[in-house]
Amino acid sequence: MEFSWTRITYAVPESKLYRPKSAGTPKELQTKPGDAIVFPEESSGTPRASTPVQDVGDVNMEYIYENNIPMGASLWKNKLFITVPRRVSGIPSTLNYVPFDKPERHNVPLIPYPDLQTNAIQAPEGQEHIISVYRPAVDACDRLWMVDTGVTETLGNKTKLGHQRIIIIDLTSDKIIKTYNFKDSDLKPVTVLTMTVVDVTSDNCDDAYAYFPDLEGFGLIVYSLKHDDSWRVKHNYFYLEPQGGEFNIGGMPFQWDDGIFSIALTDQRSDGTRDAIFHAMAGTHLYSVSTKILKDKALATRSYHRNDFKVLGDRGPGSQTSATDLHKPTGIMFFNLINQNAVGCWNTNKPFDPKNFGIVQKNDTTMIYPSDMEVYNDFLLVLTNKMPIFFYSSLNYDETNFRVWMSNVNVAVEGTVCEK
Repeated sequence: MEFSWTRITYAVPESKLYRPKSAGTPKELQTKPGDAIVFPEESSGTPRASTPVQDVGDVNMEYIYENNIPMGASLWKNKLFITVPRRVSGIPSTLNYVPFDKPERHNVPLIPYPDLQTNAIQAPEGQEHIISVYRPAVDACDRLWMVDTGVTETLGNKTKLGHQRIIIIDLTSDKIIKTYNFKDSDLKPVTVLTMTVVDVTSDNCDDAYAYFPDLEGFGLIVYSLKHDDSWRVKHNYFYLEPQGGEFNIGGMPFQWDDGIFSIALTDQRSDGTRDAIFHAMAGTHLYSVSTKILKDKALATRSYHRNDFKVLGDRGPGSQTSATDLHKPTGIMFFNLINQNAVGCWNTNKPFDPKNFGIVQKNDTTMIYPSDMEVYNDFLLVLTNKMPIFFYSSLNYDETNFRVWMSNVNVAVEGTVCEK
């Protein structure tokens, strides 16, 4: 099963955003009269730079379809959340969803969540709004967690519009129930927070922790909901591995220097702890640390950790990874193998050995740059977006560029070394 898009469009009230005529729009993107959908305007082979916008007060946005690159995907019941960070201009809504229980799967317009007004770049004083979100996370208590970077970018220039902060939404009411501004001591001038991992059980929702890798500041921020406090963890294992910075994706060779990028949590032990397995994107090793260390502010912020952190091993050349997640009932961990256009797996009940790492999905056309991953119940979701081609070349918007591939976990690993 998969959702796919040639380009990103949005379902919005026509009074809120200018709707250009659909003449020249591909047939599958055209609408019935009265549909409230934003469309790209096309001419003979010349992409449109932008659409004009109406004066809609605080929701004053433009739409440039070439700039809308989905980055994160999370599933909750009948909603598949899709995020579009405001790394460039022309993005009307950063947090969105599409109905998961409808038959439509191709070029489904994104619905701003919880609404368009909340996704406005500017908002009246005192009104909550979301500026830019990368990869959110759904927790066991029906809440959606995310980092709002508070930053928009235009032509490489960053504009700070708000604090870097945590936002938590109650998915049963569609209301923002908590915000938290990171402290100055949590952040560095180069801090980039693009991943959210939540550590909580459904029977103890108030005692949640969240982990936020700082991929450019080479650190980890921990937040305690119960204590409404945060702290920064430092360790050399959070840095990039110099030999792991070479990439070749979609025919684009380049170097990246991203450090700690993703964390996968094992199932909870009887003492309430888990292992947090992490890695740098520019690297091929896996490391781990007990959440007992991370959740204890005094232990987590020690200047010397002795043997708290473990080196699990090297997965081998070409195993650089963006997002990871772990199916807790089986202990199977999944990896977005960005240098291989593939999704990998490791059954953590088996020894760490390259021969125990398998491939569950690989396609050099449809799996270019798996950006995000989530295990939701027994579903594995992977979002691909061809981002390096977008960065270093250009996308062909007449072909499918963005996908959310989905599979049952047990079906995905069938026939691989990761089967139980």
